[in-house]
Amino acid sequence: MSKLSYRLPEDRLELAERLAPQRKLFDRGVLQGVYGIFDQVEQDGDRAIVRLTESIDNVGIDGVTVPESYIRQCLDRLAPSLKQAIEQARDHIREVNQALLPELWQKEIRPGTIIGEKFSPLDTVGIWIPARKGPLLSTALMLVTAAKTAGVGQIVVGMPPLPDGYGDPATIAAASLAGADGFVIGNGVAIIAGFCQGTSSIPKANGIFGPGPGGIAAAMSTASSYGVKTVVGLGPTECAIVADETADAEMIAYDLINEGEHGPDSSSLLITTSAELAERVERRLSALIDEVEPPRRDYLLSVFGENGLGAIVVAPSLNTACDFVNEFAPEHVMIVGSDEMERKALEQIHRAGEILIGAYTPFSAANYGIGITAVLPTNGYAKSFSGITSKDMIKSSTIGKLDKRALTGLMPVIRELGGYERLPCHVQAAEKRM
Repeated sequence: MSKLSYRLPEDRLELAERLAPQRKLFDRGVLQGVYGIFDQVEQDGDRAIVRLTESIDNVGIDGVTVPESYIRQCLDRLAPSLKQAIEQARDHIREVNQALLPELWQKEIRPGTIIGEKFSPLDTVGIWIPARKGPLLSTALMLVTAAKTAGVGQIVVGMPPLPDGYGDPATIAAASLAGADGFVIGNGVAIIAGFCQGTSSIPKANGIFGPGPGGIAAAMSTASSYGVKTVVGLGPTECAIVADETADAEMIAYDLINEGEHGPDSSSLLITTSAELAERVERRLSALIDEVEPPRRDYLLSVFGENGLGAIVVAPSLNTACDFVNEFAPEHVMIVGSDEMERKALEQIHRAGEILIGAYTPFSAANYGIGITAVLPTNGYAKSFSGITSKDMIKSSTIGKLDKRALTGLMPVIRELGGYERLPCHVQAAEKRM
């Protein structure tokens, strides 16, 4: 491996240069290509999706819809042990998402004035599950279960086809067990365009959710211009581990390759106040990578290689370490150290998709088993966005109710503001009730 360790503040500029690609998820060129695909799907519907899948993904498909017979086959052929794990993970995800859902509330905030909120599920949601670097049935479980728990009326899962023209069987089975109502396959951007506009096989969705590389991220951004609810900035995975001298170097090295093995564009960082820990982790990391089988070993060599987004950072203080994390705004953060260190770091870190605390909370546990979402913002989007849960699958309507006394008290406000805005009918509509 090339140089992997950096010191703050001495190597700040060099480190920033190494991590600069993490800031850019897609550019205008990608966006223009996405617009072209949306135009084709708008014009030719399913035919365009079939054509684009063959030309872009180099896979021929007979149609967009996955037949019910294939879905049943995927369920029937699912290994019992894998099915049991899927069902347990689904139940944990459902439990968490149920706890996150808000409930109808009303409150009298002034005499005669009641306000509140009502929450309603989206009618139709499209879920995109990528498979470019391998199956992601855990992502399907996270998103479909969140939508099902929210009460979404129709949940349709889209995915890229395998070389045989079908979707990944375990992912289809997992999504079906989580509550998916249907499946479509095809080029990712084209499927998202179908969800935005509707085709003969794909229903027009109110919400579209799912991770992916730059093209998918650009398509999700485009979806909002169609009045579709979505969450942007779900690109290649990234993590940051904040650790002190009490952390186990062996475990930290395993956690770094845990996230790094996703792909060559993954970010995997250790930020520590201990130069000794940094040295031990770097030595162990090199040995662990040699033990990994291809293609994941190749991914790790890229991540921790000369042009990769992996790094070990030695900070002079916990405050500096936390400031670095907040600026990087990673998808996953793990805090490992003394009880006091973990408490202080949790207080200071506020720009992260998720925060995992303690030596017994590895990224893999959150990705698969805890039930908290692992579909999280990347590329610095965690400064503004959150992970996808059941709360994203609903919308809220504010509630207001006045009695005559309360309306009377508001009349001076209505007259003055309505008069200044030159909207006399606003004022008259209220005055007539007096």
